[in-house]
Amino acid sequence: MANYNRRRFLQASAAGFLGASGALAGLGRNRAFAAQTGGYKAMVGVFFKGGVDMFDALLPRDSASWDALLDLRAGVINGHEGGTRAVDSQAALTPSNTDLGTRRFGLAPELARTAELFNSGEAAIVGNVGPLLVPTDRDGMKSGTSSLPANLFSHNDQQSTWMAFGPEGQPAGWGGRMMDEVIRTGGVSRPEFATITAGSGDVFLASGRTSTFKVPRNPEDLDVNLVRNVYQTSGNHGEAAREKLAAYLRRTADSSPNLFARDVMAGQSRGLTNLQAYKEAYASVGPLGAAFPDTRIGKQLEAVANAIHARGAIGNTRQVFYVDQGGFDTHDQQGTKIGGPLSQVFDAIAAFRDAMIATGAWDDVCLFTMSDFGRTMTDNGDGTDHGWGNHHFVFGGSVAGGRIYGQMPELDANSPRFTEQRARLIPTISVEQYAATIGSWFGLDNTEIDRVLPNLSRFDGRDLGFMGGSAV
Repeated sequence: MANYNRRRFLQASAAGFLGASGALAGLGRNRAFAAQTGGYKAMVGVFFKGGVDMFDALLPRDSASWDALLDLRAGVINGHEGGTRAVDSQAALTPSNTDLGTRRFGLAPELARTAELFNSGEAAIVGNVGPLLVPTDRDGMKSGTSSLPANLFSHNDQQSTWMAFGPEGQPAGWGGRMMDEVIRTGGVSRPEFATITAGSGDVFLASGRTSTFKVPRNPEDLDVNLVRNVYQTSGNHGEAAREKLAAYLRRTADSSPNLFARDVMAGQSRGLTNLQAYKEAYASVGPLGAAFPDTRIGKQLEAVANAIHARGAIGNTRQVFYVDQGGFDTHDQQGTKIGGPLSQVFDAIAAFRDAMIATGAWDDVCLFTMSDFGRTMTDNGDGTDHGWGNHHFVFGGSVAGGRIYGQMPELDANSPRFTEQRARLIPTISVEQYAATIGSWFGLDNTEIDRVLPNLSRFDGRDLGFMGGSAV
């Protein structure tokens, strides 16, 4: 559970009552930065909840690696009906890497469109990313010389650690802290729309300087005049009643001695005002009209796409968005459980890419994935257990795509790249390095990034290169 203080209580109360103005905060624009003086940029974080097994999505195609994978997790591979993980079923990747030797890779068939985007240079893969305090290997873990993140393998704590660099209870995420740096420079004209969630109210966007707008997943939910769903009547009397209720909710002052009560009232008033302002901006451009899957994640990314479509009317040149999808804690029957949620997310991402091209923003968007952790490289029969390092995807017109960044571990459970027990992959890229590469593209300078990511200096390489910077 998030750290429960007065500010976050206020935000959550407003979000719960209004349903369309949220309790998050995140990254934003930075017109005042020396390196970024204009143009629009948006970051879109996609969180796979439950610990997605990307080793069941990014697969080996060369014979030696495929045989090694079968030795480690035959139960999972054979649990996929119809042999959908077999080499001849995969969507082949053609990475530009010169450091892969004879190794070859493909994606599971439900990621076929992602393979097309990778091969066309619109997507990159970042190998073996995870929470780290210092560079770590098996020897350091055994000797106790490597400090480890708290509560490894715990869902709640590792979700928080990915988003906020500490176990559950952190007050702000790296999205929100980056936005704080943007706002510090005076680089956001409308902070109420600098960070937007279409998913859960997680800590990634929590901030000390602003609250995040919660955009409805269904466009028709914007037509609420906030009171329609609270007070359903008809005729003149009904309209008058709704106006009175709206006026009551818009109160900005109250004589109540209860501090929380006054805060909740102020939050309700701001939420109503923000909802109306967003509704007007959305109406001025109309819906984008792009086709999205009729799934929870599809609706979330459709809402994000429509918000980006309205970027000119909203007026911020920097925004950050957050969406999430659950269903990835696959301890058993992984072969029958993982394909549906994977296809839902990556199909929605492909639709989002098409929508961004339609609205002319694909070059200005960086969509990136996150998750609690990866899974164990050895199976437990027909599933996998909580792991550590994981592979992640980055999409966008400005991504230096068609390449696998970082290290792709050899598929050998005895390798020092894995823990001795359960073959958990030890990350070679920290979340801070991943975040810093995105933040640099977004416009933060090194001083600002160091304030947001205090452990970054412990790692070699602050820019991994997947956004066109200098690769590690």
